[in-house]
Amino acid sequence: MMDISPKFSYNKSMKGKIVFLVLSFFLFFIPFSFSQTDFGYLEEPEEKGFFLDYAYFSENGSVGKEGKGDNWRLELYYKIFNHKLTFVKDQDRFKASYEIEMVLFSKNKQFTASSYDEEYMVDSYQETQSYASFLINQIDLSVPEGEYKLSFKLIDHNSNQVIESEKKISLPSLKGNEPVFSGLELARSVKEDQDSSKFTKRGKEVIPSVSHIFGDSESLLWIYFELYNLNIIAAKDYLLIYELEAADKSIVFKDTSRTTLLPLAAQVFYDFKKIGISEIPEGSYTLRLKLLDKKGKDRAKAQKELKIEWSLLYQVKTDYPKAVDLLRYVALGKELKELKEAKEEERVKKWLDFWKSKDPTPDTPENELKDEYYKRVKYANEHFRIYNKEGYKTDMGMVYIKFGPPDEVDRHPFELSSRAYQIWYYYRLNRRFLFVDVTGYGEYELQYPYDGRR
Repeated sequence: MMDISPKFSYNKSMKGKIVFLVLSFFLFFIPFSFSQTDFGYLEEPEEKGFFLDYAYFSENGSVGKEGKGDNWRLELYYKIFNHKLTFVKDQDRFKASYEIEMVLFSKNKQFTASSYDEEYMVDSYQETQSYASFLINQIDLSVPEGEYKLSFKLIDHNSNQVIESEKKISLPSLKGNEPVFSGLELARSVKEDQDSSKFTKRGKEVIPSVSHIFGDSESLLWIYFELYNLNIIAAKDYLLIYELEAADKSIVFKDTSRTTLLPLAAQVFYDFKKIGISEIPEGSYTLRLKLLDKKGKDRAKAQKELKIEWSLLYQVKTDYPKAVDLLRYVALGKELKELKEAKEEERVKKWLDFWKSKDPTPDTPENELKDEYYKRVKYANEHFRIYNKEGYKTDMGMVYIKFGPPDEVDRHPFELSSRAYQIWYYYRLNRRFLFVDVTGYGEYELQYPYDGRR
């Protein structure tokens, strides 16, 4: 069996790594390159390419002695996509070098400042240009309660390009006897950690979702938080409520239960909360956590904004014909026929069974083929849409979904009898594809025989 499991390395950062899948399409094998993306490739609009976020936790994992309070461990997260960095050849690999400059202001005065030099290595030139590959990094600061403004700069040493961002940061007081939530860390994944990376929390690796955009094929929203000043004996009398509120103020998700938090220290609890979002429509939401005492009084609150996009199961349940049509490049004719003819009550199961049958690693939670396929569909829809035709239905979309990104694109905007054309080269497959703009308005059609094969 081929090794197609995601591989991560941590060298001051977490980054998406390219691995290769060999998948069967139309009775011949086509290599799929797979980038681990965060919810990545489905998650981030490519025009931005950079995100900044934060959460905060008691610095010592406890509250201050005799109510004196404690500093917060302010965790700053940043995420940058490869195409926003400039790489140079470094022996057999490619290296980006950049500097982080941060200034934290309190009451318009500088509170603290720091800078860090970082390096980021990738294995191939294709990765350096990728809109799907990225790095996520974390920087920790010790900060007391208060209101702050963060000024953040990323300086690319190879191009002198500067990316700037600002954040307002509010850190509550840990003093007193009232329960206090930590910051809410929205996570793209939570799993057992054996390497003790900088993303480790309570024996688990928690990779932050820096953009707060969810809706990949896993359709899961993870939350990590801590709760302070809560008496361990009285904890059983409290209610902990999770809510997702839509822009129209409707509640699309609510979970109410007695506190099942895990004790961390005296008066300190924590939890990893997993919320399934497969049946929640796309849109902007507010996540709220509320702690209620036995009289129903609010004792502590926390909230964070997020977006849900591209929920596959939601599409299957709400637009089944479209969900089946999207499978045109991965399903055989008889498989499409069976899916199209499925009874309404069987549709979700049939769709899930279809992808289960295609899973190259059925003994793992991931389905790399499904993840990669929908990433390519997403990319095709974003880049190759013409008029009223979705990108995955175009010729360019078809080739991209079946073969992945080309190794080289030769563009000729005003040639071939005044018609623009492009040639996509796939050197690893010894194939090339010729597309001609037949209308003059960006509608590129694949020309046959495009590389001597029909």
